[in-house]
Amino acid sequence: MPDSSSTPLAQMPKLDRIAIEDVLRALLECENRRHEATEAQLAGLSDMSRDRAVQRLGQADQLGLVSAPYQGVWGLTAEGRAEAVRVMRAHRLTETKLAHETSLSPERWHDVAHAREHRLTADELDALADRLGNPRFDPHGDPIPTREGHFPSPEDVPLLDWPVGSPGVIAHVEDEPKQLFARLAATGLAAGQRFVAQAADGGIELLVEGRTTFLVSSIVPLVRVRALHADELGPVAGAVRLSDLADGGSAEVVTLLPGCMGAERSRLLDLGFVPGSRIERVLSSPLHGPVAYRVRNTLIALRHSQSDQVLIKPLNEGKSS
Repeated sequence: MPDSSSTPLAQMPKLDRIAIEDVLRALLECENRRHEATEAQLAGLSDMSRDRAVQRLGQADQLGLVSAPYQGVWGLTAEGRAEAVRVMRAHRLTETKLAHETSLSPERWHDVAHAREHRLTADELDALADRLGNPRFDPHGDPIPTREGHFPSPEDVPLLDWPVGSPGVIAHVEDEPKQLFARLAATGLAAGQRFVAQAADGGIELLVEGRTTFLVSSIVPLVRVRALHADELGPVAGAVRLSDLADGGSAEVVTLLPGCMGAERSRLLDLGFVPGSRIERVLSSPLHGPVAYRVRNTLIALRHSQSDQVLIKPLNEGKSS
């Protein structure tokens, strides 16, 4: 994969180069999603006006990075695709790093990654990928290009197309547009979670890792799903979230949910929230404050957002709170 310092973009003013790279990444996004790369579509994905997108496409055309539109649809040249892969790889690896190594909220990953993606060299990207274990997908479920520019084969479909009553896995959570992603993030839905879909008026109802979640129609298109792999278990019968356990109830940890990442995941594992551990809910704070749990004969206080990331199977009466 070429380094940005050896490409036609290297001589461009910084702001022009960044804007052109944004358009190239949007073109690659359309290619991977099999969407027509119209000027309006590219403007939306690049978060710029249509006129500005057309201007950047013209500059990219002069640099030999895009092919002139055919019936209103633009394309990438071999050189343009290499540039787009580099930027996309930088963005998705950076989001993965933020998810696994920081406590930054998911709503902020995109903006931080966008600021960094234009600065990383190919060597820095390879080093980052190696450190992260060469992940195939980012935290949203988007495929991460390899250093050779290859993508994992897509296996997901829109949630709207998923058969009612069939178990599956959340494969991808789209983070654009930001306003809709913020609403989706507030539901706690994350790539990797197991679910069963049910039809509902005005949207779709999902049973996701022991919790019923309703998605309004406007955010359903942001979610793509896939079938369970042969080595994956389906939704665990009778499982609930730790936050649903009543005072005095005891349970066994099933797993930490995929949305629990970074320092918070490491802390919970260190505290003993591992599969098979026995937990008792001991004391609740007033006004929905932290709750005390006994794990391995130690009292530990967790916020609701933390206990919501722990999937359990109740062992006694286990009434929900």
